Amino acid sequence: MTEPLEAIAWVTDRALDALTRDEPIEPYAVTLLLRRYVETGRADLADAVGGALARALDAGRRAPPPRDAAWLMTFAEAALLSDDDRLRLQVADLVAKTRQSWGRIRDVEELAWSVDACLSASDVFEPRKLVPAAIDRLESIVADVYRPGDGVAQRIGQADSVRGRLGDQVRTASALLAAYQRTSRLPYAMLAEELMQYARRMLWTQAGGFLDWLGDGTFVRPDEQPFALNCEAARVLRRLAALHDTDEYREVAVIAPDADYRRDAAETLASVGARYRDYGAAAAIYAIALVECLRIGG
Repeated sequence: MTEPLEAIAWVTDRALDALTRDEPIEPYAVTLLLRRYVETGRADLADAVGGALARALDAGRRAPPPRDAAWLMTFAEAALLSDDDRLRLQVADLVAKTRQSWGRIRDVEELAWSVDACLSASDVFEPRKLVPAAIDRLESIVADVYRPGDGVAQRIGQADSVRGRLGDQVRTASALLAAYQRTSRLPYAMLAEELMQYARRMLWTQAGGFLDWLGDGTFVRPDEQPFALNCEAARVLRRLAALHDTDEYREVAVIAPDADYRRDAAETLASVGARYRDYGAAAAIYAIALVECLRIGG
């Protein structure tokens, strides 16, 4: 466990340094420091997170789109830990902005991410209204772009759009797992598994981890293996591994006999682990994924 813990500590320090500078604030850096503060109680982390959240209330201080979904998740998580009403107001504002965008967005990765974020926000904002609305949107995405055994496509309303991109599978699977968490409807979790199994079948490398499909008959080069998306994929795989650890899920789900999501999550993070120092504070997503996977022995 020494190497992962060293990486988490290094990225935490880089994120802490980044938040002390007057530059756009990255949501993952704030989320990482918020979680590390909860786990360690370090006063310097509390001060940094508090200051960063206060500055991020001004949209002009935040890292630009397409990070709105990540910011909604960050503010929602912070609101659960704080009695600062400004955070809840920011969640409400971002939820409204996100829902208004749903009719305009055609990119599946972005749209599924925004639905996932709204489901996360339902922990602090209008769950009786927001959960059904988000799930309705998610089901419309799936109905439009999913093809059994062939994953989801890239664009809403375009039958000939690129099919098989990593981000589309990962973001949609993540939203489906969030929907399952809030409804206990088994088909959502089963479809999330299918999408990640499809991604593993089509995009997995011999050394572990995922490449990405460019849609023109080629994949990205192995040395261009997507860093952040592999971290996000590991987080989804970790959640599937946690599901497989529960008797309730195993009793009702149809589980692929060779599925080992704990192993896949660990190998996915290992595939990009040699590069995390290249990203500085932007490696916060890697540290977040490491912490999450360590909790299941990943």
